[in-house]
Amino acid sequence: MKELVIFDLDKTLIKGYSQQIFLKYLFKTGIINFFNYFIISIWFIFYKLGLVKSPKKIMEYAFRFMKDWDGKKLDSLINDFFGKELKHLFFKDGIELVNNHKKENHELLIVSNVPDFLVKRISLYLGINNYIGTRLEVVGGKLTSKIIGDIVHGENKAFLVKDYISRNGFTLDNSWAYGDHISDLSILNIVDHPYATNPSPELKKEARKRNWPIISFNN
Repeated sequence: MKELVIFDLDKTLIKGYSQQIFLKYLFKTGIINFFNYFIISIWFIFYKLGLVKSPKKIMEYAFRFMKDWDGKKLDSLINDFFGKELKHLFFKDGIELVNNHKKENHELLIVSNVPDFLVKRISLYLGINNYIGTRLEVVGGKLTSKIIGDIVHGENKAFLVKDYISRNGFTLDNSWAYGDHISDLSILNIVDHPYATNPSPELKKEARKRNWPIISFNN
């Protein structure tokens, strides 16, 4: 059975927070107004400072503009955003790491709090078949802007990974994980080879305490 490699996205493979980059794109293209942009931006600041623990409510607020959108309209927006903004923001070292694991015939899995429609597009670009993202509700073929269940954050990351591998016949034997934030601790804890990647100060401190490898990408 193939060895599993788990990747976080933001600040691990992508230079920055993809949802924040998406927010700027939405404001720049006139899809959301300044008030919504300001409110959500303030939340991002609070999140970075550790003052907000669960982003679920603000995520639902942020994606209200998609209410009643169908899949075709959403795909068009995501493809435009990815091509114009996000595609250029991957760490080259991160892509090289992904490709090295592919050469070793490892099974790759992306796990991110980012909405699943965006994680899907990123996975397609990276050539990764398995991904877990925060799921937005679809009713009658149209988005409601509500989140299904809990977000992919904190301890829920490990729960969702374990559920995913049990349903898909994978294993955590000799597994790997790469994450940048203390909220990635739950997935780093369940693998044999955890790597603190471009770590936040809190995760770096934890990694040193546990003697985990620390890696930083330069480009």
